[in-house]
Amino acid sequence: MQIPRWTAVLVALLAAPGWAIGQTPEIKKDSLLHSVLWHPVDRVDAPAIVGLGQPRALQLRFDDFSQSVLPLKYVWVHCDRNWQPSPIMASEFVRGFWEGQVPEGRLAFNTYQGYSHYEMQLPEESSMPVLSGNYYLKVFADEQLLLQLPVVFAETPSALQVAVRRPVAAKWTERYHEVDAWFPWDASRTSNPFTDVRLGILQNRDWKSFRLLAPRFAQGDRLDFDYNGGENAFLAGNVFRFVDTKALPSPSLRVTRYELSDRWIGFVRQDIPAGIGTYVRQEDARGSFVPRSARGDAGTQADYVWLDLELKDTEAWGGRRIALEGDFNQYQPGPEHVLSFSEARGAYIGRILVKQGYLEYRFRDLNAGVDGIDWTEGSHSRSANQYSAVVYARIWGERYDRAVAFRLVDVVDGAQLRMELGQ
Repeated sequence: MQIPRWTAVLVALLAAPGWAIGQTPEIKKDSLLHSVLWHPVDRVDAPAIVGLGQPRALQLRFDDFSQSVLPLKYVWVHCDRNWQPSPIMASEFVRGFWEGQVPEGRLAFNTYQGYSHYEMQLPEESSMPVLSGNYYLKVFADEQLLLQLPVVFAETPSALQVAVRRPVAAKWTERYHEVDAWFPWDASRTSNPFTDVRLGILQNRDWKSFRLLAPRFAQGDRLDFDYNGGENAFLAGNVFRFVDTKALPSPSLRVTRYELSDRWIGFVRQDIPAGIGTYVRQEDARGSFVPRSARGDAGTQADYVWLDLELKDTEAWGGRRIALEGDFNQYQPGPEHVLSFSEARGAYIGRILVKQGYLEYRFRDLNAGVDGIDWTEGSHSRSANQYSAVVYARIWGERYDRAVAFRLVDVVDGAQLRMELGQ
């Protein structure tokens, strides 16, 4: 029996050390679309959170296996802090045309997998969001929704203070990061800051991790989001695993060999669960995915490859439901990303189709809720992570939630964890 989406969200929140009221955005993708990338133009390793009114600040890329090259259309949808459509009209939050156009796609060249590649930079001057807050970018072919992606347009990054620390409580200090924040606020702007103001926190680019927190209390003209009950604690995780296939068909550090069938198959060295291992510091890109090819343009000349993966079953059990996740699938594993158990190989095995390039990923036990990386990856407070913080406010007399401030924090080395940023 399929669990309703709202029930799954509630169970996940209640299973965390602390829980906050809020809803994660709903990402949608047509099954024929692959290699969806949505990020600031200057940072492939950052989420789609940018300053309001900045044209062409975001990069959109994706491939279409139907090989259509016809122009597609897109629209912006303004949402409240819970990612539900706002009651305001499009003419209020978009300057120019409500509907824009994605340029024609380009056909892949000299690849075994045929596809068309689309890319553009947004927002355009001709269709510019003018109110801050949460948005969905929706891409259509005629009336068919192909893609729905979240984005935040925020007003200023300067006034928000953020600290990333180890939690004080002994049961969380070795495995979690705590994200505290403080924000200066004029009480006259809202009727009640404890209902009208929220802090949103996102870990890396995983929108399933998105939390909303009310102010804990007000200190004069400053709102305090420094919680002690785990409401703002995130599993720190571990170093992401990686595969680099840019030099296909030459083997690489993690790919032992390639075979050619209808597409290339790359055999990846066996992974082992890291849940009981010690932390070994290694540079990673927080789960990033960057298509690239040594022979030419990554957009149209990078091929698709089946990655033959296996995760050793050190428990000799075979009862887990293991899947791959990362930026390459927006941390939303589908049936095609789920591994099966092979008794003969004593491992969870699968073949995942990805575009040639640099791929970071991690394994998740889908039956273990928010603790799904405990056995597969482990969690260490010394891990590197990225946190994005956004302050939402319902201003007196307005009908929508503004994103009044944001800040992005990169924790490079958790061994020195106590990072405070801001004024």
